[in-house]
Amino acid sequence: MDMTTCLKSLLLAIQQYRDGRTAHNAAQLQKQVEEVSGLKCEKLLSSGHVLPRECVSGLVELAGNPNTSPTLTSSIISLLVQLACDDDSREILHSSYNLTSTLASVIHYHSATPGEPLVLQCLQVLQKLTYNTRIFQSTNYIHELIAFLMTNIQSHNDEIIMPCLGLMANLCRDNHSVQSHIKSLDNVKPFYRTLINFLAHNSLTVVVFTLSILASLTLNEKVGEKLFDAKNIHQTFQLVFNIIVNGDGTLTRKYSVDLLVDLLKNPKIADYLSRYQHFSACVSQVLGLLQSKDPDSAAKVLELLLAMCSVSGLCSLLCEVVFRPAGPKLRAAGRRQGAGLDVGRKAESGLALVQWLSSPVEGAEPCSLQALQLLNELLEV
Repeated sequence: MDMTTCLKSLLLAIQQYRDGRTAHNAAQLQKQVEEVSGLKCEKLLSSGHVLPRECVSGLVELAGNPNTSPTLTSSIISLLVQLACDDDSREILHSSYNLTSTLASVIHYHSATPGEPLVLQCLQVLQKLTYNTRIFQSTNYIHELIAFLMTNIQSHNDEIIMPCLGLMANLCRDNHSVQSHIKSLDNVKPFYRTLINFLAHNSLTVVVFTLSILASLTLNEKVGEKLFDAKNIHQTFQLVFNIIVNGDGTLTRKYSVDLLVDLLKNPKIADYLSRYQHFSACVSQVLGLLQSKDPDSAAKVLELLLAMCSVSGLCSLLCEVVFRPAGPKLRAAGRRQGAGLDVGRKAESGLALVQWLSSPVEGAEPCSLQALQLLNELLEV
């Protein structure tokens, strides 16, 4: 069947299930959800057509109803994830359909069984949905969600800790209302202690999520002053640069870049980085990532370099690296204390940057604009 026919059948199944929650109607709705899931759903929401929007509205309503079976709810959420395949659709689901609140409510209803697949699925979808998105304290179930995250981050369930940390990092970043709420809670001190213990975790992704949360919550407080002081900050720089270059994949690299960008907003830390002895070597290796053909990875690298350009003490150093690149190569990332440097061949930094100006890679247009902006900043030094 074509998409329009499938969506009409889906909308009818939604209406029938809403009118009568029988086993037959549930099975029909499950079938229609699975049929639409098997089709290509790219930019379906951002097309502006009424039919897909009516279907999504009905699906979100059913997903948020505690009387809907977990199996059906899970299938609905899987379909909604498919629809959120581009930034525009993700924003529509968040702002127009309040999917964030809906998923938070599902987690709340099942909070007594945090390890069940439906809860883990909601956490993973929320992490994707809330990345670089401001969440307001007035959002329904946000306080319940924060309480759930704090409780389970302090649990011993490794399966749930990582998605909880990733989601908490999203909620805290650049969000003063959420930060203030967490700081006002009675159990914030043991929460901080748990986070600090995670800095020795064997998963680099856990460490990056944890550093991001701590930077958001404590950077301008006594706890943060100790964590990010002159004694510790160089180890943090080395860890973050190592993860960006050699880390656990695109997701970890994305959060590592965000962390460094956030740290650079603090004048004291920006000054520490300008005096960091391995700065040129680290940035040279970061620039080497531009030689890949992955526009998502290149966009994050360029975002970091542009953030560095906004710091007067770093811009001239960055210029030297781009046009007279250093050659040391970072060793694979290890523990926070175990990072180091090896000597390797020079990266063609400037050339890789110029190539993104006219890249034929699909989806690279934002990278071309970033590369142009970066070159313009550097040539004005």
